[in-house]
Amino acid sequence: MARACVYMALAVTASAQAGGVPGAFLSYGVGGRALAMGGAYYAVSDDASAAYWNPAGLAQLQRKEVTTMQATLFQQTKLTYFSLAYPTKSGSTFALSMTQLANNGFEKVDVTLNPSTNEPQTITSGGSFVDQQQALGLSWGKGVTETVSFGMSVKQVTRKLGGSSDNFKTLDIGALKTMGNAYRLGFGMQNVFAMRTGDTDDKLPVVIKFGNSLRLFKDRLTLAADINKVLNGDTDMRFGGEYWVSRWFAFRFGLLGLPKIQETDFGFGLNFKSFALDVAQGIHDLGSSTRFSITFRFGQSRTDRSTVQVKNFIKQGMEAFQEGNFALATQKFNQAQDAAPGNKQVATMIARLNNVTAFVPQASGGEEYVTFIRRGAIAYVDGRDLKVSVNSLRYAFNKNPRDEKLLGLLNMVEKEAGAADQTRRLEGPEQFTLIDQKTFDARQSIYDGKYDAAVRRAQDVLDLEPNNVTALEIMGSAFFLMDQKDKAVAVWKRVLEIDPNNRAVREFMQSIRQ
Repeated sequence: MARACVYMALAVTASAQAGGVPGAFLSYGVGGRALAMGGAYYAVSDDASAAYWNPAGLAQLQRKEVTTMQATLFQQTKLTYFSLAYPTKSGSTFALSMTQLANNGFEKVDVTLNPSTNEPQTITSGGSFVDQQQALGLSWGKGVTETVSFGMSVKQVTRKLGGSSDNFKTLDIGALKTMGNAYRLGFGMQNVFAMRTGDTDDKLPVVIKFGNSLRLFKDRLTLAADINKVLNGDTDMRFGGEYWVSRWFAFRFGLLGLPKIQETDFGFGLNFKSFALDVAQGIHDLGSSTRFSITFRFGQSRTDRSTVQVKNFIKQGMEAFQEGNFALATQKFNQAQDAAPGNKQVATMIARLNNVTAFVPQASGGEEYVTFIRRGAIAYVDGRDLKVSVNSLRYAFNKNPRDEKLLGLLNMVEKEAGAADQTRRLEGPEQFTLIDQKTFDARQSIYDGKYDAAVRRAQDVLDLEPNNVTALEIMGSAFFLMDQKDKAVAVWKRVLEIDPNNRAVREFMQSIRQ
């Protein structure tokens, strides 16, 4: 009987923390790390035990994790926890978990009453019975933005007492918001939805949970505080901290209180690459209890998998890009972006590729003008030298001057590159090419007295055809008319190198020297 009384006292203490309602064992807490911090873990939740505390925290896991805890509380009362968390390639993390509180130290007796006195007449032993409460859960967490993650848990809660049993199906939801580099907020609700079956009229309470955590000294110190409010019931507050003395050893402390301190906690943790051991010691009215938990991490990390995926998608995208299949390249770069949402370089490439595919979704083949379209598109997406892109696309347009979509792409790149003159639709006869148009414009600028414009337009021609004698003659004339004779002579010398028999230029240079 004494043993049963102690167990009932423990149950009353746990129930008081949860408002004296069914399912109070789910408020006790799991994990040596979290319990050593006083259970102030809602806004921390960065390991497999997040399935119990805040499922949104599962989104922080990088590798597959298994964590288990076994705690002997009082008078053969045992608390057991197990969780397996599995991060997926899509960015979600799923977890299977079990929480169990059990005591097998109860004696079952049969009492026969005296009909006349209503007093016990005979008492016979009926053996022992077990009080067992268990929750099986399936949890999910995912980062919905760079700073916000969301999660939920579906649980089946089962209670067995002697020959009686009941069960509940419940839903928990949670969210985490990171603010800056150090502060994090957690908010959620437990038992948002519940269905019950079995020998009970009980209802699981709705519990509102709020937590916040602050990381200091380059993440070596974490301070946390949680508030749990049972609707139409009590409120409890939890405070805790964790300090990493070294990379592998942490000291922890915590309090569970309001309106008075109910439990004082402390403990330590050993953390290695694939293994962690956490120990928590709790001191309260019923004495003290020690809880151990072990965590194993295995498999490739989400970051490593993401890096490999991004590299593969970018490689495939670049191959499609080099072949001129810009639409396929865009698709592959978008997949790389999905695998690494924070990769700004990939985001920039996608934006530029979308600009290209809006005009020219494909430029495959061995024709010369197609080759220059690819060269221009690659230079544009690379973004380091837009002049190369402009010149390549102008050359391609010179070879195919009736391609309206190519002209649209060229004009867009010219505008972004800040080109002084944009290429326009050719207005001459069919055989009138872009080179012809630019040469005509340069010569017309000489007639109009716009010598600087003549130099720019002649240079546009030379960018496409460096040995174009006519463009060099026009440029030399423009420099001469701007009274920049040294530049004019240098350009005309280039003309004579290309065309030694250019009589007009040779005679003009002789007249200047005289």
